[in-house]
Amino acid sequence: MSVPFEHKQIAELLVSLAKKYNCKEFIADDPVQFPHLYSDKRDIEISALVSSWAAYGNRKQILITLEKLHNEFSGRPFEYISQRKFEPYRSNTDCLYRFYTWQDYYRLCDRLYAIYVKQNFLSLEDKLLSINPQYTSAESLLKSFISLFPSQKGIPKNTQSACKRLCLLFRWLIRKDGVVDLGIWDLLPQSELIIPLDTHVFRLSKQLGLTCRKQADMTAALQITEQLRKIFPTDPTLGDFALFGYGIDSK
Repeated sequence: MSVPFEHKQIAELLVSLAKKYNCKEFIADDPVQFPHLYSDKRDIEISALVSSWAAYGNRKQILITLEKLHNEFSGRPFEYISQRKFEPYRSNTDCLYRFYTWQDYYRLCDRLYAIYVKQNFLSLEDKLLSINPQYTSAESLLKSFISLFPSQKGIPKNTQSACKRLCLLFRWLIRKDGVVDLGIWDLLPQSELIIPLDTHVFRLSKQLGLTCRKQADMTAALQITEQLRKIFPTDPTLGDFALFGYGIDSK
């Protein structure tokens, strides 16, 4: 059920906050800084996937973990994958970050190796297009992406959850703002993206009347996105910056 969005003041507030936080300065304290280090499409894809995969929990600890993982790449993520430099972690069950082990990281890299090298796809985007040449919704894209990483810890098994980290990955790679997000994929219009919904964004969305849902699942993410689309018709995930800013400013 759609939540009526009738509050002009809230809409104006979110527009103002989006302008304030969708800026270059946002990058320095956000995981999106890591894919910004690269210019090659495959390097960006690998960095973005690894960065979004680890993007949960305390922001400071996320950045520390991603710094460690990007040091592994030595400035060349695709070379790292194609030359299987991740091989030493095949059986390493030591903790990498929270509930991830180094073996989980190995499996993620091994799957990327299969796509880029064994299957010889020039990009992850090309692989997704081979499954469906014309995506019309983020949900269909999510299902295709999930199918590429079966039984991978950190990748959802289905689209019942909010799929926050994958929606974040899609925002980075599809949204073409020329400011924060990279916009290197053309397989889906940015108007169809879904808000990356975690418990924090969900709580703020409830405060603002963007959802009446009781849990932060895909239904809630779609509900909130639909309300944001009324404010940002061609760019609903611009509202992600507005909600981030609302959380900061309301403190």
